[in-house]
Order: sequence, then C-alpha cells, then structure tokens
Amino acid sequence: QNTALPSKYALELLTIYAWEMGTDQQENFNMDEGFVAVMTLLRDYEEICIYWTKYYDFQSEIVGNFIKQQLKKTGPIILDPADPTNNLGEGRRWDLVAQEAVNCLRQPCCRTDDPSQGWHVQQARDVQVTVKQTGKENWTLSVNPYSPIWKMKAEIKKRNCNTGNQRLSYQEPGGDRQLLRNKHTLASYGIFSKVNIRVLETFFPEIQVFVKDSHGQSKPYAIDPDDTILDLKEIIMEAGGPAVEDQILKFQGRTLRNHESLDDLEIEDSDTIMLIRRS
Repeated sequence: QNTALPSKYALELLTIYAWEMGTDQQENFNMDEGFVAVMTLLRDYEEICIYWTKYYDFQSEIVGNFIKQQLKKTGPIILDPADPTNNLGEGRRWDLVAQEAVNCLRQPCCRTDDPSQGWHVQQARDVQVTVKQTGKENWTLSVNPYSPIWKMKAEIKKRNCNTGNQRLSYQEPGGDRQLLRNKHTLASYGIFSKVNIRVLETFFPEIQVFVKDSHGQSKPYAIDPDDTILDLKEIIMEAGGPAVEDQILKFQGRTLRNHESLDDLEIEDSDTIMLIRRS
C-alpha cells in the first residue's frame, strides 16, 4: 500500500527550524541534542506551526491575510519558505512518523537526567503581541502561542500596574472583536503572527462591550449595566470618539435611545454595539 509519508523536504525544513531555534543558528552544535529535539517535534506534530518571512511577509495586506488563513489550518503547518501557498504539512501520515519518533525517544541514548540540557524548541515561534490600553503607552512582548492567556495577563498586569479585572481582546480585519479567555491560548484562536491586543480594565459591576464603527473597527469599553446609552455615548466621546449628538448606536438592528439602560436592553458582557456617525 502506498502511504503518503511526509516529504523529505518537509523533514528538512523541520530540522532547519529546530536548529535555528535550538542553537540560535550556531554552526557548532551537539548532534545528539538536535536529534532529540527533532524527534520531540515529530512526536507532537499536531501543534507544529512553522513559517519563514525571508521571501514573503505580512507587509502586503493580501499576502498577509492569506498567510494568516494558512496558519489557522489544522496542524502540522510547515509553509514553504519560498511559497506560502505550499503547506508541506497537509495530507501526509505524520501519525506514522510520530509513532517512530516515540520509539526513538524511549531509547537510552535519547534520555537525559538533566531536563535543562539540550535544545529547547517550541512547536511554533513566539508571537509578537502589541499591547494597547487607553491611557497607557503601547508596548510589545513575545508570547509562546501555546502558553495560556492568563500568563500573558499576569505580565501585562505587572507592566501596566493594573488592579482591576483585565479583559483582553483582538480583532481580525473585517471581523468582530473577540474576547481572549484565560484557559485558552493564542493558538486556540489561530494566532501565530503579529497581533494587536487591547486591554480593558473593569471593576465590578462593570461589563465590557464592543463598539464597532462603520469602518469595521471595534473598541472595548467598560460600563455599568445600569448605566444608560447616553452614559455610553459620553464614554465613547471621552475616548476620542464622535460627539454625543453625532452618535447613533444600534444593537441587533435596533436604534438605542439615550434614556435606556444596558440592562433593560439585555446587552450582556462582550456584546457588540454598532456606532454610526451622523452625517
């Protein structure tokens, strides 16, 4: 039976990636440690997400959006360094290779008494996250895409000196803003490339609502459910939005009146409200 095993080219790229990440591209390295690193990647093949940006990158909106869609596919993902349309991880029996990798890692030659030794290679490169919070300077941090969101929150809380409940969200071009949940990871949302994360600090009983303008851009706002639509309009204006009298807010197709409260309108946490500017 002709079984479609991963191509030699795919395995070569995987090995190159392991060398780049495990040795910082040093020419002198321990071959045994490299072998163990590659076998470990193969064992956990479903989480592999590898790409290079030497011959293509995210500067072009069309190419960038295409690459992002490629990176959201089911793993393993290994994009050809010269052709992002060629995902070398698709349609191959990586599970068979993984079984052999497990057998190799069980051998005495692959074991070590000191876990700190050897190459430390993640299944995907760190993601550059730009953190944006109203009233604070933007800054960036590198995040392992398979690390839980709560770890990123802890680092943001320390850096921004936040004391309230941190709500993290992001928005894909043309899509709705999404809340990032503590137990999930960036990988859970298909995020393997540069991303802007908005931080909103709330204090009980405040909730978070997303306000999306006619250009498709969405921002999070903190508000008490008992507050009125007029209160929300004032918050939007104070954050740099249109004047209160120039705002029309809609929820589920209905125009919202100034005297109505969010609770009366059954607007819940992380709901999206549309903002239309009066002409």
